Amino acid sequence: MIYIIKHRECETPKLKGYKTLKVGDICDYLDEDNINHLNSYLSEATASYYLWKHCKDEYVGQVHYRRFLLDNGEILSYDKAVEYLKEYDILFAEKYYVGNGIYNNLRSEIGNDINKRTLDKYYDILCEKEPDLRDYFSQTWFYPRNMFVCKKELFDKYCEWLFPLIIPITEQFIKEDKEVNQKNKLVGYLYERLFTYWIIKNDLKVKTFEYNETGERLPMMEV
Repeated sequence: MIYIIKHRECETPKLKGYKTLKVGDICDYLDEDNINHLNSYLSEATASYYLWKHCKDEYVGQVHYRRFLLDNGEILSYDKAVEYLKEYDILFAEKYYVGNGIYNNLRSEIGNDINKRTLDKYYDILCEKEPDLRDYFSQTWFYPRNMFVCKKELFDKYCEWLFPLIIPITEQFIKEDKEVNQKNKLVGYLYERLFTYWIIKNDLKVKTFEYNETGERLPMMEV
């Protein structure tokens, strides 16, 4: 199943093999093991955590209510995704290039000096836990948006690495820096760039796709 993640009430395409999953204030899963209370800090990572703990599908994917992977100009179908995964380990959005390096690019866009100092603090904490991240964050591209499709067993391995890393620092941010920082999603911005690092670290075979990005609600569709 490919899950369309949304945090507000809006229409989403009706596609075979796709299912909508609501997070944040309209959360679908409050009575189950979840980290929805961190949604305003980690965005779609809260959906990833839920899928890790509860999804039983052989294949799992995640897209956004206004962003979809495109195959020849059309939203990637579930059946075609499964076909591609016979040859590739994971399907992802096409590379995003940043000339001054991943971390420098993020830091330049984060806002005022308080935000930058806070970002530096949690970047250093991440790199202490995972030293190879410094080299990764100096490179000039990453796979953006955390839109993907892969086998569930591979996704589980990623989540087993990811969440013990980001949940503690998110809780630390809330306790120590939330009140003085203007970017609740500051740790989330770092998180969004970690999937690429894990893919490279594990030498996965990736197929990339163009993706649409629109602020408009998509029309209802059926396939």
